[in-house]
Amino acid sequence: MSDTLSELLFSPNPIWHYFWIAWMLVLFSVLLIQLPLAYFALVRPFDKKFEMKNIILERGIFYGSFIVRLTNYVHGIVFEPYRGKLSNPIAKRLIDGKFAYQDRLYEKRINMRSSASPLQIVLSYILVASTIVMVGGMIPLLIHNFILYPDFAAAHGG
Repeated sequence: MSDTLSELLFSPNPIWHYFWIAWMLVLFSVLLIQLPLAYFALVRPFDKKFEMKNIILERGIFYGSFIVRLTNYVHGIVFEPYRGKLSNPIAKRLIDGKFAYQDRLYEKRINMRSSASPLQIVLSYILVASTIVMVGGMIPLLIHNFILYPDFAAAHGG
């Protein structure tokens, strides 16, 4: 294997570069656009609407607390239409279990979807889709670096 700069920077598969650019744009948008927007558009308004009791990491690490609350609010907004209505036992258990946790957390049943504005609903769906792309993007990365082109990954130190 040659150590020229072009071989170290570019994968032998040209389609990989388009995937890499798209995946990095999603990661960039999540970290630098969506999460700050979610903090000001979702977390702060919902913190003011609902009394916060019994939240893990509420005091201490800000980012951990923010992600826990954001996940809770997004799940409450996105999955509320499916609460108690699914016929698949696995999906029903996952969704209803999430809402059982929320009901214990807030000590009452809260319909977060009805309390959300259209912007908050759209932002919640975008966050869920971006999370799926982020996690799902690891699969092609691992296949590319460890199965198809291990020499390319070794040249990058991975």
